[in-house]
This record gives sequence, C-alpha cells and structure tokens, in this order.
Amino acid sequence: MTPSHPSAVPPAHRWIDPIWPLESAFATTRRLLFQPFDLHRWLVLGFLAWLSQLTSIGPTGLNTQANRSNSSPPTAWNASDILWEARSAVRRGLETVQEHWIWMVPLIAFLAIVVLTVWVALIWLNSRGDLLFVAGVTRRQTNLPEPWHEFSREANSLFRFRLVLDVLGPILLLALVGLEWLVVSLSGSDSRISLPWIALLLVPVILLATAFWLVGWLTTEFVVPIQFLRRCGCRKAWGVLLGQMVRFPTSFLLYGLLQIPLAIVTGLAVVVFAVLTCCACCLLLVPFVNVVILLPLYVFYRVYPLHFLSQFGTGWDAFQAGESKADG
Repeated sequence: MTPSHPSAVPPAHRWIDPIWPLESAFATTRRLLFQPFDLHRWLVLGFLAWLSQLTSIGPTGLNTQANRSNSSPPTAWNASDILWEARSAVRRGLETVQEHWIWMVPLIAFLAIVVLTVWVALIWLNSRGDLLFVAGVTRRQTNLPEPWHEFSREANSLFRFRLVLDVLGPILLLALVGLEWLVVSLSGSDSRISLPWIALLLVPVILLATAFWLVGWLTTEFVVPIQFLRRCGCRKAWGVLLGQMVRFPTSFLLYGLLQIPLAIVTGLAVVVFAVLTCCACCLLLVPFVNVVILLPLYVFYRVYPLHFLSQFGTGWDAFQAGESKADG
C-alpha cells in the first residue's frame, strides 16, 4: 500500500488520521495534472474549480479603506452620540428618498432585483460546480454535459441549503446587532461604552458569524463529497457527516486545525510564485485565469478531504467510485 495510489486506505480504522491523506493528496494531484500533462483536462478542471469558487471571497475582496483621523483612537464612546449619529444617517437617507422618490424608488428596486438575481445565480452555479469538480478529479472526466445532468438533483439540494443558509445568516446577525443596539440605547443617554464592553458585545456576533462560516466550510469540505458518494440530498449528507463527527471528534478537530498551517504554507507559496514570475503576479488578479494558474492548489484542497473520508471504510472511497463509473 503506497500513498501514490489514490484509493489506498490505511489498514486500521480505529484512528482516522488527518495527516496520512496529505501525501496521498499530493500524489493524486501530481498524477491527475502531470502524469501525463493534458492541457484540455487542465482547462476543464480549471473551469470546474472556478465554478466551485464563484461565491468565495478572497483576501483582496475584503480590503476596505477605513476612515482615518489625525486624533488618537478614543478609549470610550458615548452611547447616545453613536445612536444619534446612526439615526441621523438613516433619517438623511430616508429624506433623500422621499425628495426624489419618483426615480429613486424604481431605481433601488431595480438594483435590488439585479443584485438578488445575480447572487442566486452564483449560488446555483457554485453548487453545480462543486459536485462537477469532485466528479472531475475522481473520474478524470472532461465531458461536462454528462455529470452536469447526472448530479442535477444533488446540486439543486445543495443550492437550496446554501440559499437558506445565506439568507438566514445575515438575518440572525442583523437581529443580534439590533438587539444589542437596543440594550445599549436603553442603558441611558449618559452611559459610556468602554473598549472592553464593546469587545464583549462583539463576542456573540463573532461566535454566530463563525458558526455560519463553519457550516458553510463543512458543507463544501465534506457534505459535497458525501453527496457525490451516496447520491443523496444535502440534509441527508449532513446527517451522515454528523454521525461520523460524533464517532471521531478528535480527528475532525485535528483536520480543521491542520488547515491553518496549510493555509500559511500555500499562501507563502503563492506569494513566492508571484514574486518570481512578475507576469503571473498580474495574471493572478484576473478572474478564472488565476484559478487556472493555481489549479494544482485547488485540486489538492479538493482531493485532500476525499482521501480523509476514504479512511472510514467501504463505500467511502470517492476515487474508487469514480474509477468504477469511468470504466463503466
């Protein structure tokens, strides 16, 4: 048994090792992309990887310019001043809309419909791309129409789950922030909010946001492969995953913690690659092109959880299932 074989499974199932699949993931990535190198397959897998990343936001998408002031940051804020400023901003916005409602209301409604439509379409394409990417790396398949129709039921179930998750998350976060805002406003106009108190108010918001992020990450990392293996809906796949997480909590925890050094190493590798190749540094900013250039990383991060799941025993090897389908 060697890690170079993509369907190799450790002989002992009493311990699910999150480190053992790393070598297998490297070997599978090398075997899939470079043995032999096929430009057509590379571009097709790059397209599927791009589809699976449509709703992801990279670090550059989060860069914002904060308001700067020449004065030093204060250690406390007056709650009444904060609430007054917020109410004033809302009031000014409403007054602007009322003054120009004839054209602003239709414009806002039109923009909202466009944004909503694009957002829903991206989630739908992302859900379809996730399952197609798993099929592509396990079957070495470059024929898109067949898996596109084959996994339509599973992809639609994944789409509905993600749509509910993406709607429910912001609503709960806004409700929590509104509740905390109400508590602060009722605490008295002369009350002052210190930095530790503000940090304490942010803890529930951060925990809730982290919980929704974790559900989304587990869905992409494990639920999608389980859907591919079991040909089931998203909720059933989540039930299967939770059962395994209860059986092997330490293994899943270590798997999650291992993502931190992996992200650091891959991030440094991308930076070094961009510095050494000045041309690629500019190309990495172009959508789709950056995914094609960094395809080995995307393939590695997709096959790594597949090898991790293959340790659970019979019926958990996505590569064996993919090869059986391809041979059939």
